[in-house]
Amino acid sequence: MNAQQARDLTVSVGSRNPVKVGAVSQVMCEIFDARGISCTVRACEADSNVPPQPIGLETIFDGARNRACHALESVEGATYGIGIEAGIYAVRGVSLDVQYCIIFDTDGWMTVGHSGGFAYPPSVLSEVEKGHEIGDIFATLSGNENIKREQGAIGMLSKGHIDRTAFTRHAVLMAMVPRLSPELYDK
Repeated sequence: MNAQQARDLTVSVGSRNPVKVGAVSQVMCEIFDARGISCTVRACEADSNVPPQPIGLETIFDGARNRACHALESVEGATYGIGIEAGIYAVRGVSLDVQYCIIFDTDGWMTVGHSGGFAYPPSVLSEVEKGHEIGDIFATLSGNENIKREQGAIGMLSKGHIDRTAFTRHAVLMAMVPRLSPELYDK
């Protein structure tokens, strides 16, 4: 790797959703700009290979991993492939929405981050049980067809105290933690 390549970094995101791409851009540019490294973020289509409404931690994890693998393979010269997947899991009768972020690098190192979680209203969970996707449910509730590409369900439910970008950003930053202190982690 020459000196210029060491100062340039390409990150591939396995989604064209502007919320996911924006959150990745914010985190990666913040981290790498501070180190004097130019960071370019590219979006690519990447199928999660999980159901449109992921249920269960393993399914959410698999969706993020599948997107990350595809992202790294799809963009020539990418240093990192990032996959983000949101979904619902239940614990002791409470259903929470969470996001996984998985990052693969060209050395094959996988790091994982997880967002905070929040509960959905019972009426929303009832619609999910009928087979509807969260994004579609909240598009109807809000009257905004683009809600999942903007503030998201979390933005609507929190009355704007946190939006989907901030929620996603948290998962991306958590996935970067081992990369910020690699001397403490086994690769």
